[in-house]
Amino acid sequence: MSSKSIKLWWNSDSVGRGDILTLVFGERDETLKVAKLTIDKMKQTNTLSMTRREMRFFAKDLESGKLGVKYSYHNFYTKLIRKLLDLGFIERGVAVWDAKHQKTAIVYQLKLQTIPDRPPSPGFFKQAWQLSKGWNDLVQAPA
Repeated sequence: MSSKSIKLWWNSDSVGRGDILTLVFGERDETLKVAKLTIDKMKQTNTLSMTRREMRFFAKDLESGKLGVKYSYHNFYTKLIRKLLDLGFIERGVAVWDAKHQKTAIVYQLKLQTIPDRPPSPGFFKQAWQLSKGWNDLVQAPA
Protein backbone atom coordinates (compact mmCIF):
# COMPACT_ATOMS: atom_id res chain seq x y z
CA MET A 1 0.00 0.00 0.00
CA SER A 2 1.47 3.33 -0.98
CA SER A 3 1.77 6.20 1.48
CA LYS A 4 -0.84 8.16 -0.47
CA SER A 5 -3.47 5.45 0.03
CA ILE A 6 -2.69 5.26 3.75
CA LYS A 7 -3.27 9.00 4.04
CA LEU A 8 -6.61 8.65 2.27
CA TRP A 9 -7.77 6.02 4.76
CA TRP A 10 -6.30 7.65 7.82
CA ASN A 11 -8.71 10.25 9.09
CA SER A 12 -10.94 10.65 12.11
CA ASP A 13 -14.12 10.45 9.98
CA SER A 14 -13.43 6.90 8.82
CA VAL A 15 -12.48 5.85 12.35
CA GLY A 16 -15.56 7.62 13.70
CA ARG A 17 -17.81 5.67 11.30
CA GLY A 18 -16.49 2.41 12.72
CA ASP A 19 -14.19 1.66 9.80
CA ILE A 20 -11.41 0.69 12.20
CA LEU A 21 -11.36 -2.84 10.79
CA THR A 22 -10.88 -1.45 7.29
CA LEU A 23 -7.80 0.40 8.54
CA VAL A 24 -6.44 -2.80 10.07
CA PHE A 25 -7.34 -5.35 7.36
CA GLY A 26 -7.75 -3.28 4.20
CA GLU A 27 -10.69 -3.79 1.86
CA ARG A 28 -10.84 -7.58 2.03
CA ASP A 29 -14.59 -8.11 2.29
CA GLU A 30 -14.46 -11.68 3.61
CA THR A 31 -11.82 -10.82 6.22
CA LEU A 32 -13.84 -7.81 7.37
CA LYS A 33 -17.00 -9.92 7.69
CA VAL A 34 -15.13 -12.60 9.64
CA ALA A 35 -13.51 -10.00 11.92
CA LYS A 36 -16.93 -8.51 12.70
CA LEU A 37 -18.40 -11.97 13.34
CA THR A 38 -15.50 -12.84 15.65
CA ILE A 39 -15.79 -9.61 17.63
CA ASP A 40 -19.58 -9.96 17.89
CA LYS A 41 -19.21 -13.56 19.09
CA MET A 42 -16.72 -12.49 21.77
CA LYS A 43 -18.95 -9.59 22.82
CA GLN A 44 -21.80 -12.02 23.59
CA THR A 45 -20.10 -12.99 26.86
CA ASN A 46 -19.66 -10.59 29.76
CA THR A 47 -15.90 -11.31 29.75
CA LEU A 48 -15.51 -10.39 26.03
CA SER A 49 -13.81 -13.71 25.40
CA MET A 50 -13.81 -17.16 23.82
CA THR A 51 -12.03 -20.26 25.02
CA ARG A 52 -9.58 -21.99 22.73
CA ARG A 53 -12.15 -24.73 22.17
CA GLU A 54 -14.89 -22.23 21.25
CA MET A 55 -12.46 -20.44 18.94
CA ARG A 56 -11.57 -23.72 17.22
CA PHE A 57 -15.23 -24.65 16.66
CA PHE A 58 -15.95 -21.10 15.45
CA ALA A 59 -13.09 -21.39 12.93
CA LYS A 60 -14.40 -24.78 11.77
CA ASP A 61 -17.88 -23.27 11.27
CA LEU A 62 -16.32 -20.48 9.20
CA GLU A 63 -14.42 -23.00 7.12
CA SER A 64 -17.58 -24.95 6.36
CA GLY A 65 -19.56 -21.78 5.59
CA LYS A 66 -22.18 -22.28 8.34
CA LEU A 67 -21.93 -18.64 9.46
CA GLY A 68 -22.62 -17.14 6.03
CA VAL A 69 -18.96 -16.61 5.14
CA LYS A 70 -16.57 -19.26 3.89
CA TYR A 71 -13.14 -18.56 5.38
CA SER A 72 -10.31 -21.04 5.77
CA TYR A 73 -9.23 -22.26 9.21
CA HIS A 74 -5.60 -21.43 8.42
CA ASN A 75 -6.36 -17.86 7.31
CA PHE A 76 -8.54 -17.30 10.38
CA TYR A 77 -5.62 -17.97 12.71
CA THR A 78 -2.72 -16.64 10.62
CA LYS A 79 -4.23 -13.55 9.04
CA LEU A 80 -6.98 -12.43 11.40
CA ILE A 81 -6.25 -13.64 14.93
CA ARG A 82 -2.47 -13.23 14.58
CA LYS A 83 -2.84 -9.62 13.41
CA LEU A 84 -5.22 -8.77 16.26
CA LEU A 85 -2.83 -10.39 18.74
CA ASP A 86 0.19 -8.55 17.30
CA LEU A 87 -1.61 -5.19 17.46
CA GLY A 88 -2.66 -5.84 21.05
CA PHE A 89 -6.40 -5.83 20.32
CA ILE A 90 -6.80 -9.41 21.58
CA GLU A 91 -4.98 -11.10 24.46
CA ARG A 92 -4.31 -14.82 24.59
CA GLY A 93 -3.94 -16.89 27.74
CA VAL A 94 -6.10 -14.73 30.00
CA ALA A 95 -7.63 -16.54 32.97
CA VAL A 96 -11.34 -15.82 33.59
CA TRP A 97 -13.91 -17.51 35.82
CA ASP A 98 -16.26 -19.83 33.92
CA ALA A 99 -19.48 -19.86 35.95
CA LYS A 100 -21.01 -22.58 33.77
CA HIS A 101 -18.27 -25.11 34.57
CA GLN A 102 -17.32 -23.60 37.96
CA LYS A 103 -13.62 -23.29 37.12
CA THR A 104 -11.05 -20.93 35.67
CA ALA A 105 -10.78 -20.97 31.89
CA ILE A 106 -7.94 -19.76 29.69
CA VAL A 107 -9.36 -17.59 26.90
CA TYR A 108 -8.76 -15.24 24.00
CA GLN A 109 -10.10 -11.88 25.20
CA LEU A 110 -10.85 -8.55 23.52
CA LYS A 111 -8.64 -5.89 25.07
CA LEU A 112 -9.74 -2.31 25.58
CA GLN A 113 -6.93 0.15 24.95
CA THR A 114 -5.97 2.50 27.78
CA ILE A 115 -5.91 5.96 26.24
CA PRO A 116 -6.41 9.50 27.55
CA ASP A 117 -9.74 11.27 27.03
CA ARG A 118 -8.23 13.91 24.76
CA PRO A 119 -6.06 13.15 21.74
CA PRO A 120 -2.41 14.20 21.84
CA SER A 121 -0.98 16.82 19.50
CA PRO A 122 -0.89 15.96 15.77
CA GLY A 123 1.46 13.31 14.55
CA PHE A 124 2.03 9.63 15.09
CA PHE A 125 0.66 9.59 18.63
CA LYS A 126 -2.59 11.23 17.56
CA GLN A 127 -3.05 8.62 14.83
CA ALA A 128 -2.32 5.81 17.30
CA TRP A 129 -4.84 7.41 19.68
CA GLN A 130 -7.46 7.53 16.89
CA LEU A 131 -6.86 3.85 16.10
CA SER A 132 -7.18 2.89 19.78
CA LYS A 133 -10.26 5.08 20.25
CA GLY A 134 -11.92 3.48 17.21
CA TRP A 135 -11.16 0.01 18.57
CA ASN A 136 -12.57 0.86 22.00
CA ASP A 137 -15.72 2.29 20.40
CA LEU A 138 -16.13 -0.87 18.31
CA VAL A 139 -15.73 -3.17 21.31
CA GLN A 140 -17.98 -1.12 23.59
CA ALA A 141 -20.76 -0.67 21.01
CA PRO A 142 -23.84 -2.82 21.67
CA ALA A 143 -23.78 -6.13 19.79
